Amino acid sequence: MTETDTALPRSGLFAAYALILLLLANIFNYADRALLGIVIEPMRKELMLSDTEISIVSGLAFSVFFLLAGIAIARWVDRGNRRLILALGVALWSAATAATGYAQDFYTLALCRMLVGIGEATVFPVALSLLADLYPGPKLTRTVSIFQASSGVGIMVGSVLAGILAAAFGWRTMFEIFGVAGLALVLLIALTMQPVPRIAAPGSQAVADSGILSAIRTILAIPGMGWLALGYGASNMMLACLPVWAPAFLLRSHNVQLAEVGALVGPPAVIGGIAGGILAGIVATRLIQRSGNRWAGLIVPVVALPLAAPAFALFLFAPTLPLVLLGIALMNFLLASSLGPCVALAVSLVTGSQRGVTSTLMLIAQNLMAFAIGPLLIGVVSDAIAPTFGAESLRYALALMLLAPLAASLMLWLARQRIAARK
Repeated sequence: MTETDTALPRSGLFAAYALILLLLANIFNYADRALLGIVIEPMRKELMLSDTEISIVSGLAFSVFFLLAGIAIARWVDRGNRRLILALGVALWSAATAATGYAQDFYTLALCRMLVGIGEATVFPVALSLLADLYPGPKLTRTVSIFQASSGVGIMVGSVLAGILAAAFGWRTMFEIFGVAGLALVLLIALTMQPVPRIAAPGSQAVADSGILSAIRTILAIPGMGWLALGYGASNMMLACLPVWAPAFLLRSHNVQLAEVGALVGPPAVIGGIAGGILAGIVATRLIQRSGNRWAGLIVPVVALPLAAPAFALFLFAPTLPLVLLGIALMNFLLASSLGPCVALAVSLVTGSQRGVTSTLMLIAQNLMAFAIGPLLIGVVSDAIAPTFGAESLRYALALMLLAPLAASLMLWLARQRIAARK
């Protein structure tokens, strides 16, 4: 029986349980992403890696294969069994996470990160496709914001446990423990997640049967969609750099110990991110319901994102550690404003058979700009200016990200104008 053939309800306990499983998958997803950032310094020293090589394995190697796999997975999500896709993805990245504990050099570490990227490429398109069917209408924005906020929980859990486990058992064993834990989630999804019926849309079958390039062209032809994707990607640049470089920054510039760094970075980042993401989703949902326009909620990140720049500056240049942590909380609160409204708007502009590809296009923009280009640029600049600034080179390289939320706000404003003008 296919998902389309089922007649299961789309609300109540059925929808709530499906949402819980998706939240767990996303928590594991971001917990595994946070691991590398926490142990960058001991890994860098043991494997003799430069900041540029670290930025490649943490950003570029992960993102390139994440995106290549994501394009194929997107079409699979729009046609296939979403529960099976999610279970296989979690299994692959959990196995690759465990294998990271056996990395011997730059190349073996990069290979593990590539496999992690392929596995994690399943979560976002599967989740957005399912949530659009489970929570249609204005409440989709609020639900997607809650889903996106779970990434902060994953970062906190991963950061705190990674620091504790790495200090107690070493970074290699830490990766193995997280990998085994992910396999338990695979069993939970495979045994308890029920199929979700797809909401049919006029003309959706014709789109589903078209090629991937044709589908991408159709989606990008929607007025404002390109600016929406670019703005979403730019809005994530600071967020993506934080788990990769914040632990190393605190170790180098504030002499924080390895066992403490995750516990210090995680709580303010997560509390700020969850609060900001959920509040943004609630406000955006009310704006949409009040105006009757699906793009009305986009004004929330347009206003909030520029305010993240001074908060990031506080994180970088505050003289004391408490002020640094305050900067992390404030910037995450403001940056999280884009996560729910942008993605929910994107999938609401397309038919049911285009959601997987649409969510993957948003991921392409996010990963290329935020997870690949951003950390790589910081690593290259940090290495280049290290002869002059020494251990403080990372601080000044991170300052390049101050322009990102300003550019993102402008792009999202342009997207809002073009989407509104087409009606």
